[in-house]
Amino acid sequence: MAGGARVSTFVLVHGAWHGAWCWERVTPRLTDAGHHVITPTFTGLGERAGEASADIDLDTHIDDLVAALDGLPDAVVVAHSYAGFPAYGAAERTAIGRLVLLDAFIPRDGETMADHVGERGDQYRAAAADNPDWLAPAPPAAVLGVSEADAAWVGSSMTPQPVQTYLQPIALAGAAERLDRLYIDCTSPSLATLDESKRRMAGVPTTQLACGHDAMIALPDQLAELLLR
Repeated sequence: MAGGARVSTFVLVHGAWHGAWCWERVTPRLTDAGHHVITPTFTGLGERAGEASADIDLDTHIDDLVAALDGLPDAVVVAHSYAGFPAYGAAERTAIGRLVLLDAFIPRDGETMADHVGERGDQYRAAAADNPDWLAPAPPAAVLGVSEADAAWVGSSMTPQPVQTYLQPIALAGAAERLDRLYIDCTSPSLATLDESKRRMAGVPTTQLACGHDAMIALPDQLAELLLR
């Protein structure tokens, strides 16, 4: 890179119902700046939707991320939304250079994602009790703060989420808290289900983006600029 600037490896990790596709606007902005980018897709989602089953749980997605980080101890992990859970889990098992939490859920030991989403979590538990293979349907794209022009693309690209990923408790011993972390808060509009996670980021450097939850789609230029700083 010009001036001998450091080359970074960014591992961009999508949230629930998404896949690697959601980063397609951010990836070229990072690679054009001379950095390496990896965009893994969790098992059972995106182009891997055919792998969905009751066997796909949170540990599966933690393993997916650990595999993506193999040999990359200095990687910058950018975890969006649900990916906060796999990222915190991966930090217990492998080295991470820096953790950027993009409007992400922040777990504590023993919690499940279902614990963070109120009545929807109760619905997921009930549905899984009837059918462990149940897949949680994606929300309307508009909930994620994308434009009307992008809503059809986002809505048709999202895939149902294997419910066990929301129901398996996470085991944590504080490894993520020892990392260099940044929280990016998407504020227009903000999601009420993230309020507790944001409170847990007290004392952690935080910045804001004036967009909805899917910042990588709504404001890719501004998000890339934050990541490149």
